[in-house]
Amino acid sequence: MPDIFISTHKKKVEENKPKLQVKKIDPHVNPPSYIVSDDNHSHMLASFCQNPQGFTFQTQKRDETILLFLRRHFITNLPWIFISITLGVIPIILIAASSRFQILPFIQISLQLTIVLTLFYYLILFSYVFINFITWFYNVFLVTNERVVDIDYSHIVVHNVAETKVGQIEDVNYTQAGFIRSLLNFGDIFVQTAGTEMIFEALAVPKPREATKIIADLIAKESHAS
Repeated sequence: MPDIFISTHKKKVEENKPKLQVKKIDPHVNPPSYIVSDDNHSHMLASFCQNPQGFTFQTQKRDETILLFLRRHFITNLPWIFISITLGVIPIILIAASSRFQILPFIQISLQLTIVLTLFYYLILFSYVFINFITWFYNVFLVTNERVVDIDYSHIVVHNVAETKVGQIEDVNYTQAGFIRSLLNFGDIFVQTAGTEMIFEALAVPKPREATKIIADLIAKESHAS
C-alpha cells in the first residue's frame, strides 16, 4: 500500500536527482597536490621550486630526488636589463638626431661605416645581455634528499660545482635585510657544513624562510634516521 503522506511528484524528482560519486585517489599513483603546493611550477625562469618536475642535473643519481630548486630572484636582473635597454636606445636617438639637427657636422661618416659601427655596437651589447642572463640562469642551488648542490657559472667558461651530504650539514640560517627584500620576500641562505666547503650560499633567493625550513626538516630527518 503506498504511503499517502509522500507525493508522487517529489518521489519522481528524487529518482531523477543525480547521485554523487566519490572517486578514490591512490596517493601512490598521483600524490595529492597539497604535498607540493603551488610552488612546484617548473617553468624555465622559476626561481623557487619545491619538488620540481622535469629538473635534472649532471651528477644526479637514479634514486635521488630534487626537493628544492633555487636561483636568484628575477628582480635582481632589473639593473642590467635597464642598462641594456638604455644602451640599446642611445644609438637610435643619436642617428635620428644627427640626421635631423646635423649634430657634429665636422664628422663625416659614410653610410656603410655607420652600419658596421652600429652592428658592432649591438653585438657587444648582446654579449653583455647574454652573459648576464646566463650567469643568472645557470647559477642554481639544489637540495635533494641526499645532498646540497651549489652550481656556479662565471663568465660562461668557469663552471664550479660544490656539494655536501645532508648528514654533514651543521646549521642553516638566512638573512633578509632591507625594505625591498622584505617586500618582495627574498634573501640570502647560508648552509654551514663540517666539510672543506664551510659555507654554502644561496644569495637573493625567493622565500628564504620556507627554503630554510625545508633544509632544516631534511637535516632533522637525516639525524633521526642515523
